[in-house]
Amino acid sequence: MDMRARACLAAGLATASLGACPAFAQGAPAEGASIYGVLDEYVGSLRRSDQPGRTKVLNSGGMTTSFWGVRGAEDLGGGLQAFFALESFIQADSGTFGRTSADPYFSRNSYVGLGGAYGQLSLGRQTNALYAATGNFNPFLASANLSPVMLQVWNTGYNRAVLGDSVWDNTIQYASPEMAGFRVSAAYGLGEVADRPGRHNLNLTVNYANGPFAAVISAQQVKVGPGLAAPIASQKAQMAGLSYDFGMVKVYGQYFHTDTPDIRTQTRTTQLGVAVPAGAGRVMASVARTQRDTPLADSRRTTAALGYDHYLSKRTDLYAVYLSDRLTGYARRGSLALGVRHRF
Repeated sequence: MDMRARACLAAGLATASLGACPAFAQGAPAEGASIYGVLDEYVGSLRRSDQPGRTKVLNSGGMTTSFWGVRGAEDLGGGLQAFFALESFIQADSGTFGRTSADPYFSRNSYVGLGGAYGQLSLGRQTNALYAATGNFNPFLASANLSPVMLQVWNTGYNRAVLGDSVWDNTIQYASPEMAGFRVSAAYGLGEVADRPGRHNLNLTVNYANGPFAAVISAQQVKVGPGLAAPIASQKAQMAGLSYDFGMVKVYGQYFHTDTPDIRTQTRTTQLGVAVPAGAGRVMASVARTQRDTPLADSRRTTAALGYDHYLSKRTDLYAVYLSDRLTGYARRGSLALGVRHRF
């Protein structure tokens, strides 16, 4: 397996999205059911800029949030296919399901759908397309704990910019087939709040891929999910991302803007990154910066990471990552993580 195929497969496993890998996405799933997943654990010494002390850890989910799942499909004839997926996050260091105790059992995905020549329609709990896009246009992919942009945009400990979960409940999602390199997805998450039909989540995402170049635009409005509680009723978020593979180096860029009107807060996040093939692996580097404008005090956070991911085989890799983090009003702090990841 060459380096591009390895990176593409890792991206699909990390984000539950095949949008980064058109060759995989175009192929119909095999009939029947299969069990699959990722176990990822790391040891490290961690400290955010605003943390009072350092913590030595053995944690789950360094490069990929550990999970297991069952998926399958049935050919219904005439080019129509039924498909499903049930996926559960795992805290592999303790054997507990979910990312936290707040997660349901099948917290990563739980959906059923129909697909054919005109695209795919799926119903259930589904990975948010904005979250998938963040991972697809980032050298550290969907690393929830070691990627600068994932930490700043999605991690609560880093005062995340985007509200709502990375997975939406009660969601209807349509994904189009590829058309001249373009793929479009639209998601509607029902809030299921009595007498409040306006309490819902919306997302529209457009992906484009043509040879070594890829780009994405994703926009959403959330009114249901983590962080959406009084006085915050809604938030709008938009992102644009791009990547270009020069062969010897792949470059990535992202820009996010969020607006939370109820607390008069806006954020702007930028990310630049590179991935360079090196031996049986790749070197990854990324820097992200979030500017937060609030009525009381503005702040800026800059987080950078340098790492190496070494493939022992098609399914197993070792990685090392150093993180540097600085928040306005605090000193710069560093974190180091060493981990192993196995796909099955």
